[in-house]
Amino acid sequence: MAATRNTTRTFPPTRTTNTPFPRRLGPLCVAILLATAQAARAAPPDVTVTQAQIRVILPSRPAVAYFTLSNQGATRLVLSGASAPDCQSLMMHQSTTRDGIDRMEMVDSLPVPPHGSVSFSPGAYHLMCIQPSGALLARKGLEPVTLHFTDGTSVTAPFAIR
Repeated sequence: MAATRNTTRTFPPTRTTNTPFPRRLGPLCVAILLATAQAARAAPPDVTVTQAQIRVILPSRPAVAYFTLSNQGATRLVLSGASAPDCQSLMMHQSTTRDGIDRMEMVDSLPVPPHGSVSFSPGAYHLMCIQPSGALLARKGLEPVTLHFTDGTSVTAPFAIR
């Protein structure tokens, strides 16, 4: 009778040494990946905000924000809103003239084409700061405005207060 050989193996092979580093490495790698993913979602690549300003007229009137949003990336972005600490709400609007009548309409979203830009300027797209706080009205300097995109990313830029 021939001897049979036991070919049963366990996978993965078990280690006989005590190495605590690999056990700690797993959670550390997960934490680093999550932090990196969160940071990547925080700012879209290749997006710039220039000529950013908030114009404050009277305390009883909304302030208005103008800027140019440029997308140097290869994919289309869709701007879906904005926020600022010293505005109760910051809404996107578009001014138009139809049949000799000036209109201002709320805009829910605005596409920014790849390698293109969108200007927020008087008589066109703009942000309206509804119920600006006393801090915004009383100071000069910069207001951080965060622009939100439909893919969940956002970018914060300093807007000069005028």
